[in-house]
Amino acid sequence: MAIQVTWLSHSGFALQIGAHRILIDPFLSGNPLATVRPGDLDADFILLSHGHGDHIGDAPAIARRTGATVVANNEIGGWLRAKHGLAHVHGINPGGGVRLAFGRVELTIAHHSSSLPDGSYGGQPNGILIKTDAGPKIYHAGDTAVFLEMQLIGDEGIDLAMLPIGDYYTMGIDGSLKAISLLRPKVVMPMHYNTFDAIAQDVALWARRVQNETDALPVVLDPGGSYTL
Repeated sequence: MAIQVTWLSHSGFALQIGAHRILIDPFLSGNPLATVRPGDLDADFILLSHGHGDHIGDAPAIARRTGATVVANNEIGGWLRAKHGLAHVHGINPGGGVRLAFGRVELTIAHHSSSLPDGSYGGQPNGILIKTDAGPKIYHAGDTAVFLEMQLIGDEGIDLAMLPIGDYYTMGIDGSLKAISLLRPKVVMPMHYNTFDAIAQDVALWARRVQNETDALPVVLDPGGSYTL
């Protein structure tokens, strides 16, 4: 079964896995690179890496409109229920996971910070590991520095890794190359870059370095562009 991966810009992605529509970190409103509006997207599931506004983004509004099930950490899950009235929420934590219609979703650690848009505590930041029933395994690193335990994530056999390269708030290009060496993915996509001046990066340089220094295939998408896994 083919899996279509669309980069929404920043750290946001839309996955089509069979009949199931999955959004990850759908930050669209106030995002200068976004090519779609929140009302343009349908979702069955929304996966959130951490609580910052450029990752929670439009998830509450999309979930209310579509009835999507949200997977996030325990603190974000509680906040979504209490503040936004969402009923279909799984609040899990690193090392834990949940079985969904398209496969299993697990949270990993990430080295970053996390607070919610209203300033309340957002719990521990996370990466997201998606083990699809179709076979491919997808890792969305969230906002993070490189960390040695990425080697354990790589032991799962990662088909696609989505890694931040923007520097300043997360690892940059050099850090992402180290992450690729630990994760050993077949395909890697850059994210969390060029949305704001502080995270501007030369993505063509990144792609050349991935091609020359790793065994992974670099795939660079324009906002709204798609890749079939």
